[in-house]
Amino acid sequence: MQPVEERKRVKELIEGSTEAFEDLYHRYRPLIYTAIFKLIKSHELSQEIFQDVFIRIWNQRDRLDPDKSFKSYLYMIAQNLVYDHLRQLTANRKKLDTFKTYYLKTSGNDTENALDLKETQAYLDKILEQVPEKCRQVYILCKLEGRSYEDVSKLLNISIATVNSHIVKASRIIKKNWKSDYYIFILFFYIFK
Repeated sequence: MQPVEERKRVKELIEGSTEAFEDLYHRYRPLIYTAIFKLIKSHELSQEIFQDVFIRIWNQRDRLDPDKSFKSYLYMIAQNLVYDHLRQLTANRKKLDTFKTYYLKTSGNDTENALDLKETQAYLDKILEQVPEKCRQVYILCKLEGRSYEDVSKLLNISIATVNSHIVKASRIIKKNWKSDYYIFILFFYIFK
């Protein structure tokens, strides 16, 4: 995109033009997505982070400077989100390892383990009731049944981007409503054991 054309589109975006937003989204998707994928090596996570980049762009459009490189700004946001994700992943792995060690030392009773997992599943089901129906359906198919975004897209006759949007929305609701670190640890243990 030529600098003059980019500047014009960014100014339109600042004014709230969804058409300018979509144009910039589609123009920069291959570049930014590829940069994210090189660091993450996961199509699903790369898509999620890419979506977050543009959610941030839309939410902070009034702070954009049309005289500065939009592409560079996108790369900077993407890089920061990737690093945040990697830091969170490292922290979660440390918590998970600590919990696994603790859990295995303190509970040798299979009946007790089964009850904990059943309790965690019931807790998750209760939170999932707060998730809009379509988001919940997509979340269950992808995250709990392990189906790919592409499979779910075909099954429900929706785009992969829509599948991703539903996953992001459902994940945020779950994260917001998950009250206890104990339950998070059990969920991690349940998913990754």
